Amino acid sequence: MTSICLVAGGTGGHIFPAIAFAEWIKMNVKEVSVSFVCGARQLEREIYGESGLEPYILPLDGSPFGTAGLSKRVGRAWRIVLSYHAFRAFLRRNSPDVCVLFGGYVSFIPLLMSHLRRIPVVIHEQNAVAGKITRLASSLRKPVASGWSECRPLSPGKFIRTGIPVRPFSRIPRHEAWKSMGLGELPPNRTVVGVLGGSLLSPRLVQLVGDVVTDRDFADVSFLFIGEKSLSDPSKEPECASEALFYVKRQSDMSSFFSVVDLVVTRGGASTLAELAALGIPAVVVPWLGAAGNHQELNARLFTGQNDGEVWLEGDPPVALKRSMLNLLGVARKSVRSEKKVGDESESLWRLISSSIGREIV
Repeated sequence: MTSICLVAGGTGGHIFPAIAFAEWIKMNVKEVSVSFVCGARQLEREIYGESGLEPYILPLDGSPFGTAGLSKRVGRAWRIVLSYHAFRAFLRRNSPDVCVLFGGYVSFIPLLMSHLRRIPVVIHEQNAVAGKITRLASSLRKPVASGWSECRPLSPGKFIRTGIPVRPFSRIPRHEAWKSMGLGELPPNRTVVGVLGGSLLSPRLVQLVGDVVTDRDFADVSFLFIGEKSLSDPSKEPECASEALFYVKRQSDMSSFFSVVDLVVTRGGASTLAELAALGIPAVVVPWLGAAGNHQELNARLFTGQNDGEVWLEGDPPVALKRSMLNLLGVARKSVRSEKKVGDESESLWRLISSSIGREIV
């Protein structure tokens, strides 16, 4: 029995690909056991819990360099020490044959411990710009799997493109999907634009889109927001708001949401973009300006280079956002959604792992 440890924490962008990969292993590879390791943030616990998983939790909630204030930095540094001992205990009990790291702050200790104990390590980088842990792993000559054709600043010979494992989604009849989200018996007879702010539910993105929904060019469009009702100026909601604006809480299973939307406005998180690409849903991508290394903008550029999509930067004129949305609404109304096969990315990642531990797919 081969034992694989999947380390994923921080946000859904790191965790969902790990869960998708584990599900693929369960369905396609015999005699492999999978365990999960994550950090102590509440969001991480919620995402795993909603998926019916019980990860091993390290007492760590972020990097000391990712917070302000001496006391907070000292606290996080101390929790790194505690996490070192906690992961060492995990290794003694589980003896994994390989650790697969999905990036983020929680991957540092498993990378360090696995390297010292000579446990094979593979790191999966979801973004088109390599994070700090990915760059460190590369410098230690660990195999790097990339979700994109670029993984800056790594040269092409320093990574292997595998794609990003994507959760399987069920296509649900539109009226059933609408009802399952608690939005009423029947969906409006309109085009539906979905607004995604990532697992952290960006209120800024909701506000940006909220500034254009009252435009008369969107009179026959409904907007479905994931997150709280927080338009930048609620007084500007149109009189037909009961048909134009809808809000749902964060969804653990996005099947219903993706079954009703014709177009999505989203941040540039790599996992979300991979899901939209797999489902053939057009997207206006609004990269988060605070993303490390500006990785969301590069993710967005690569996504729109291969899929129906446009990029709008927050410094661009609002009219350009409106124009991008209208352009892609035209595409969505004319084209038939073409979905891609899900699972090829996981198989590519598994083959890279197999080469590291000398195990073939059964």
